[in-house]
Amino acid sequence: MKIAVINFSGNTGKSMLTKNMLVPLLAGAKRISIEDLNDPGGRSDATITASVFPSLAAELNAFEDDKHFVLDIGASSAKEMIGHFTRLATTRSDIDVWIVPVTPVSKQCADTVNTVRRLMEIGVDPQRIVVVPNNITDLSQFELDFKRLGVAAAEMGFRLCDQGVPNSKIYDMTRSAEESLFDIAADETDYRDKLRHQRGEHVSPQDIGRRIVVRDMARDACTHLRSVFDAAVMGQITAES
Repeated sequence: MKIAVINFSGNTGKSMLTKNMLVPLLAGAKRISIEDLNDPGGRSDATITASVFPSLAAELNAFEDDKHFVLDIGASSAKEMIGHFTRLATTRSDIDVWIVPVTPVSKQCADTVNTVRRLMEIGVDPQRIVVVPNNITDLSQFELDFKRLGVAAAEMGFRLCDQGVPNSKIYDMTRSAEESLFDIAADETDYRDKLRHQRGEHVSPQDIGRRIVVRDMARDACTHLRSVFDAAVMGQITAES
C-alpha cells in the first residue's frame, strides 16, 4: 500500500499520524519525510526536500505491490509536491490513499477543503482521499466541529472519516521519542516489580512511575488510533474492492 499524508495547513497531525499510526500498522512500511518542520521524531527511512522528489519517484515507481510506504509531506512542501504530482502522473496514480488530517480549527478546515480540491484538480480520484479528524477535545461536538467538511465531502465525493483521534497529552509527552505509541504500548515490563526491586538500578521511583503512566496512556491512544486506521485505511480498501 502506498499512502500520502498531506494538508496545506500546518499542525494538523500529519507526522504524528505517520509515526504513531500508519507506519506501525503497515507492516514493514517505509516512511519518507518531505521537509516537515514540525516532525515529532520517530524513524524516517528517508528525509528529503521537495525539490529532489522526482529522483525519489523513480524508486517509488518500482516499489513492489506487496510493500508499503508512507509519504509524510510537510505543509511547507505541500504546494511544491502538488506540482510534482501534477507532472508525475504514474507516481500520482500509484498512491492508494491520500490521508488529509485536520483539527477542528476553522482555518484548517478551510485549508483542508482547498487541499482536497487541488488534489482533485490534478487528477486524484476523490474516492481515494480520506480526511481524518484529529485532536478532538469534545466528541459530542464532532459533527458540529466538522460540519463544513461533511458538507464538502457530500458535494465533492471525498470521504470524511467517521472515526477521529481524541486529544491526548501522550503525543506531546512522546514527541521526540524514537518509539511509536504502539512500540510503547507493547512494552510488557513489570514495572511494579521494578519498584519493589529497584535498589542498585540507575532509575528513580518517579521515573518508573512515569513509565507506567506513559504506557497506560499509549495503550489508550492506540485503541483510538487502530479504530481510525481501520476506518480510514482498511475501510478504503474495502470500499474499492
